Amino acid sequence: MKRLIVFATMFVSLLSVACAQESEPELEFVLQLNVTLGESYGVGQTPHGIRHIIPITGGTFEGPNIKGEILAGGADYQLINTQLNRTELEAIYCIRTHDGVNIHVRNTGIIAPQTSGAYFYTSPKFEAPVGSAYEWLNNGIYVCRPSGGMQNGICLKVWKIRDAYDFRNIVAPIPGIPDAIRQPAQKQGRIETVWYDTERNGKKLHKHARVYVPYGYNKRDKKKRYNVIYLMHGGGDNSLSFLTPPQNWLPLSQVLDHLIAEGQMEPVLVVTPTFYDDDENIGVNRMEHAIDLTRHFHWELEHSLIPVVERQYNTYLQKTDSASIAATRGHRAFGGFSMGALTTWFQLAYGNDVVRNFLPLSGDCWVYNEKNEKQPADVAAAWLVKQLEASPVGKDFQIYGYSGTDDIAGTPQTQLVEALSKHPEMFHYGQPDENLRFSLRQGGQHFYGHINEYLYHALPLIWPKATAE
Repeated sequence: MKRLIVFATMFVSLLSVACAQESEPELEFVLQLNVTLGESYGVGQTPHGIRHIIPITGGTFEGPNIKGEILAGGADYQLINTQLNRTELEAIYCIRTHDGVNIHVRNTGIIAPQTSGAYFYTSPKFEAPVGSAYEWLNNGIYVCRPSGGMQNGICLKVWKIRDAYDFRNIVAPIPGIPDAIRQPAQKQGRIETVWYDTERNGKKLHKHARVYVPYGYNKRDKKKRYNVIYLMHGGGDNSLSFLTPPQNWLPLSQVLDHLIAEGQMEPVLVVTPTFYDDDENIGVNRMEHAIDLTRHFHWELEHSLIPVVERQYNTYLQKTDSASIAATRGHRAFGGFSMGALTTWFQLAYGNDVVRNFLPLSGDCWVYNEKNEKQPADVAAAWLVKQLEASPVGKDFQIYGYSGTDDIAGTPQTQLVEALSKHPEMFHYGQPDENLRFSLRQGGQHFYGHINEYLYHALPLIWPKATAE
């Protein structure tokens, strides 16, 4: 009787958990296995069916949180069941992670004919050592299917079945800033203007950018080198919008003065250019073709702005050729507000080989179809993944995104980051090795006063003083 009561209690408890999980489950990519196979051989007709054995000779595997090699010695024990008209699969082997942890794998499934092609799915089970960094593999239900053939082997993708979640519930909140930041710091940097020549569509342009130079910068001290942050203004704004905003908003120069003086981040150079064709008219605001200008600014950054700015100041760039610019990408960040955030997403898509750190502030990525219709977040996310896959350093980036709940760009940017998080093979959100971060300020609006508050929290994450070179 006591045993019956315990069982009933457990049943009610499990039922309450099941009822709480009303949303449909979804799949989370875990890893891809590239398995090399030996020559198969047969046992023949057995009491259970026709038995074939395919030796597993090795291979590799990789996922967002795991990678390594497939050990030789395993096999796929296939049984052709003529009564049910299907092939039953049972692969047993071991994998070894890059840091030397052995994991046992048993993968069972079927291949069966269907109207279009074959139904080919399996369900792997992992046995990882308790207490290891891969213990998380033990607690999950996984599905697997082939992702395309390879010579002398097979590629298999593995997903974990998980509950769907409300993305907004896991978005980090943005705290307030200390009152002292709203007062000028005792040690203040200065703002300079740099001029450079560039061209667009065959038109030669003479343009400018503002440069925040930190307190204590000494041009003659060649041993001290500085990281560089490029920040792009929003539509209709100009190169001074971040640094000296109107209406007594919190200026970025003041934020930088405090962060550096308090030792929260390494002294940096901050460059604020414009995507407009300003020629000799500094700060002229024109909105026409703004999307096209943001989409193509990455070329101007690499070929015109970086060579001038980073050779004029003491930075990590010693030569201005493409290889040198690419080699110093880790000492460079690019961010922007609104249309500047759009510029940032395009920089990630087209120019992440020269920039490693990205700060999209209150703005999403705009992708259009052949009818010139803006596409939803999932299409934009898939496009970004495709662009990054084509880059030799496509998986080496860091994104620090920020917006506000009352910001006109808050919902679109939240939807984009959520869509990106569903591509864990590229974007790691909320994981130990995260390369995609996103925070929302309660009541945050679409203006520089709040944007510069976000930068107070964001900038120390890129090059904190304690870990900077």
